[in-house]
Amino acid sequence: MSHNRPGNTTALTTRQQILFGLGTLGIEAPQTIIVQLQLYFTKYLGYPASILSNVRGFAILFDAFIDPLVGYISDRTASRFGRRMPYIAMGSLFFAFGVIGMWFAPQGLTPLQFYAYLIVMQIVYSIGFTMVTIPYAALIPELATEYGARTRIVSWRQAGTYVGTSWGGLIRAYATWRGDEVRGFQEFAVFASILMMVCLWAFVLLLKEPVPAVDHRQRAWAQRAGAKTFMKSHLIGLVRSLSFTFRDRQFVVLFLANFAAQAGILAGLWMYTFLLDDWFGKTWNTPFAQTVLVGPLSPFRDAFFLYIFFAIGCGLVFLPVWNWIGRYLDKRACLTIGIIGVGSVYGASYFLFAPKSFPLLIGYCLLQSFFYCAVYVFPASMLADVASYSEWKTGESNDGVYYGASSFLIKLYNAAAIFWTGFALDYIVRYQPGEGIVQSAETLYRMRLLYAFPAFGLAFVAALILRGYKLDRQTMTRITNELNARKSVNIHANTENRTG
Repeated sequence: MSHNRPGNTTALTTRQQILFGLGTLGIEAPQTIIVQLQLYFTKYLGYPASILSNVRGFAILFDAFIDPLVGYISDRTASRFGRRMPYIAMGSLFFAFGVIGMWFAPQGLTPLQFYAYLIVMQIVYSIGFTMVTIPYAALIPELATEYGARTRIVSWRQAGTYVGTSWGGLIRAYATWRGDEVRGFQEFAVFASILMMVCLWAFVLLLKEPVPAVDHRQRAWAQRAGAKTFMKSHLIGLVRSLSFTFRDRQFVVLFLANFAAQAGILAGLWMYTFLLDDWFGKTWNTPFAQTVLVGPLSPFRDAFFLYIFFAIGCGLVFLPVWNWIGRYLDKRACLTIGIIGVGSVYGASYFLFAPKSFPLLIGYCLLQSFFYCAVYVFPASMLADVASYSEWKTGESNDGVYYGASSFLIKLYNAAAIFWTGFALDYIVRYQPGEGIVQSAETLYRMRLLYAFPAFGLAFVAALILRGYKLDRQTMTRITNELNARKSVNIHANTENRTG
């Protein structure tokens, strides 16, 4: 099988796409089970809930700041095993150790001892996760050099995300089936970690990493030889990588558009669960539920199961649809449709949650799943185009820097969304905690407002920002051809030098 190499325009193969999705499947399973740590530590081990919240907040910030650093380092790695694969292979070991370490936290520790233990495990986990995911994402523009191929490979990555998330979501069901919740959670964490390592090592061993240009390797070796200290070589690179991407107009436009869209969504995301619970509580005895949601369909009465089934399961169905649409429309147009579609679905929920109609909820989840596919897939594909455009302008490949900087910024606004949601629930919505508490009509009304309208309004802001993105199909085809021509000339020149 042939692979994409400098100067080689061989199309992305089905085998490469499947392996890319397989790697993401492994990554997402342990990521999903981490969400259950709060329940595990507080309900079953008896530790204060605030400890995990503080540690997770710290971990997100720590993880965010090492993302661009890892991207910078992998871009400048010159190894016979490749630039990306060594970090993915080694990172999977740290990743697994951190996940298992958190789930096997010793019982009987004091809160201070538990806090210290969890901080250490979170650092190990964050280092491993970043070593895996940033070089992994940086392979997108290197494996897929053609405009449409990048959307296809990101779609396979998203398919792996859907499957891995669904598999990881079984952890509570497994713990219940096991009959011993603590042992069940721990065993499932081990299973998820083993699956992750198997998938990632299969990815590393079976997928040939594209060989970087000779001049790139020579620059990397020169930089490494000239560096006197690690601090000078790499930590300064953290600042350089961020300043480099912030000077790129196309990167800034793409980030701001995604930031506006995601800010609206994240502003009310946690309230979705509370609204669904209220919705289901009032539709439980409707004729539709009593007639249709029985027997094998009875799990659909559960709000979380319904969301997983439609938002994730149906997402697998809609990914090929968006790949087909992407053949006829530019990525900017597809992303704009997805962002406005998601915002409109969120906006409609202000009216949708009021009538408490179960069939409407099914339609709501289907529409949300359809438009979310575009919001998940096209930004990563467009970021690959931005990285290639930068290489065309500067003559240097900085794929890892771009994906590291993007991940850094995404995690910062994810952390901000967590703090905002907690503040909004306590001080704006005035949600009353406690099992069996019936929320007031005013509380539900405020949740509907904060859930629906920020996403709706900011979706149109994001669409306006996207108008500044100029890397369309025609432009990227020209840039890709010129890059391939440059690489072919470099290969030819270096071959002549060696033979001469």
